Amino acid sequence: MKIVFVYRQPRAGGFSIENLFKTIAGVLRAQGETIVEYAIGPRSRLFIDLMMLRRMQADIYHVTGDVNYLVLGLPKWKTLLTVHDIGNYLYGLQGWKRWLYKWLWLLLPMRMARRVTAVSAATRDHIVEHLGYPVERVTVVDNCHHPIYRPTPKTFNSTCPRILQVGTRPYKNVPRLIRALRGIPCSLVLIGELDSEIIAAQHETGVVIEHHVGISQQELFEQYAAADLVAFVSIGEGFGLPIIEAQAMARPLITANIPPMSVAAGKGACLADPLDILSIRAGILRLIQDADYRSGVIMSGLSNVAAYSPRFVASRYLDVYKAMSESERTSQDVRNAN
Repeated sequence: MKIVFVYRQPRAGGFSIENLFKTIAGVLRAQGETIVEYAIGPRSRLFIDLMMLRRMQADIYHVTGDVNYLVLGLPKWKTLLTVHDIGNYLYGLQGWKRWLYKWLWLLLPMRMARRVTAVSAATRDHIVEHLGYPVERVTVVDNCHHPIYRPTPKTFNSTCPRILQVGTRPYKNVPRLIRALRGIPCSLVLIGELDSEIIAAQHETGVVIEHHVGISQQELFEQYAAADLVAFVSIGEGFGLPIIEAQAMARPLITANIPPMSVAAGKGACLADPLDILSIRAGILRLIQDADYRSGVIMSGLSNVAAYSPRFVASRYLDVYKAMSESERTSQDVRNAN
């Protein structure tokens, strides 16, 4: 079976989707599957990219995310679309832009794809609730972590811990995190751009912040390795990849007590109300001050993250590809018989 993974145009600092599916591609190749990886160019090259993709004569075209519109130019019976979240629709847009996004970016591509996968049950539920898409047409396949993430020993600095937060978009809830850290000796490492609300929260609280933009996968691994604690109290995610990355690295984690974060974390995290600064603060202080609790969170995280291994997640996608291929063969047999 020839499977083409279709990626968005490469961009600095944007590698989460690509790293996810490059990991899956590596596992499937090792199992003997033919995997082609294709990154599209700028939108001015859209028709060239679609022509190149169709010439590949793939058995499965897998649009891996963030370029949903490509589905409209690919063979429907061979195309799988993965939806990571609909956060931009829920939280980022208003008016006519929101309407256009709903139809051109979400609903039409999903209707034109043969199958749709969502990276969490929460994303599936959002698709069904807010877009009116049939639940039976969405298959949940969780994300996996990159193999680079592995247990990396570090002596915990309880005097002045280094706290890592991956992502700074508004739904990542960074201003509340900063206010929760007021007066706690620590340094907060932010991966992403600083907006005006984050800067205002930093000036208000005096929390020491270090931030990085456009870092590589290796550099992100090094930030996890240097961290004492990982914070990810987002108010909305499609999955929450930093959760399982932190667990794979054996780092204590605080995350939100709402799906999908609470589901992905299992028992391997301190859960806090993402809308309550005092709840976030209490969870962080407990992880810093209670060594036995911290160790328990780490051990539970290591157990939990086994369910998000590259091999297991790749097997789930392979099941979807095989089901699509078998369905197409059956449909072709019916057409030939008629």
